Amino acid sequence: MDEIPCCELCGEQFDNIFEATDHLVEDGGEQPFDPRMRLPNGYSLMIGSLLRQIFHCADEATEVKRIVEMTYATLFAAEHDTHEMKRLVEEAIVHEHMSAFDSQLEHLLDGDKNDG
Repeated sequence: MDEIPCCELCGEQFDNIFEATDHLVEDGGEQPFDPRMRLPNGYSLMIGSLLRQIFHCADEATEVKRIVEMTYATLFAAEHDTHEMKRLVEEAIVHEHMSAFDSQLEHLLDGDKNDG
């Protein structure tokens, strides 16, 4: 992408478009920008979060493959409403959130060790 213009109000420069939009939303007091795409059978794809996650994992091919695979599975489950695919998608989502929780908890516990 071409160079991202600096903030007109404070002059801050941005490394990527995600930083720029976050800054604009913060200044306006709005909710975070995370567009969603409605899918059949009550599913919804958080396309903004998806793109942000792929961008931040761009140097980790295995992680990008996992993200793309889960997105594809979600699209399939939404379109075909298959029970087994729904279960797999839900398990993957729970696993992803628990992994993030585990790393945050580990970070907090390590912080306590360093403080004591």
